Amino acid sequence: MAELPVDLLPLHSPGPGAELWSCEVHGSVYPVQPILAPSLEVLASVVHRSQVPLWLPWPLPHRWVFSGVAYAGDHHTGARATVVAASGPSPFGGDGDMLLIAEEMGIGLGARFAGLAGPDPGPIFEDTAAHAKVYAAGRPTPMWSVPDTGDRAVFVGEARGMWLWLVLWPALAGTLLYEDLVLTDLRDATSEIAQLPVGSLSPRFFA
Repeated sequence: MAELPVDLLPLHSPGPGAELWSCEVHGSVYPVQPILAPSLEVLASVVHRSQVPLWLPWPLPHRWVFSGVAYAGDHHTGARATVVAASGPSPFGGDGDMLLIAEEMGIGLGARFAGLAGPDPGPIFEDTAAHAKVYAAGRPTPMWSVPDTGDRAVFVGEARGMWLWLVLWPALAGTLLYEDLVLTDLRDATSEIAQLPVGSLSPRFFA
């Protein structure tokens, strides 16, 4: 099967006996569903159907809020890549945004938000030691800084056997990762969803 990059080109629905959508350029893909405005009901619905984690800092940094969710997949496959947004004050002033992406290998949703050309982060794991660490579902998780990403800070690692991407705006907001950020998989924390502060939709879904 071909790699499964996320794409915005027209897609063809699965035919008889097929599970995946098809793109004339990329072959078999999981479609990106419409961006969903932040609400606790919408988030709970995605949590229910997701095959991959939905990561979110818990507790959220001071004055940060949940600000949207998106996923790749459909009602047959469930969510195979997820994006959860949080927004709040940047450590150095102004507004900050964070996208947390979990995905199976080769899908490419994290690379898209990171501004990279390919579906995966490339050989950065081989080039250097980890630049930061988060705690994902209670486990220390090394994270590597992706170079040359312009106006955003991008970190990538692996958690629960899948890519974990953190994409932050502005780039200086990446300093949040040097504070032992604790991430919760919302599939394991359904009772906490009702306590999440909800803000407006993050503009970074359209960056």
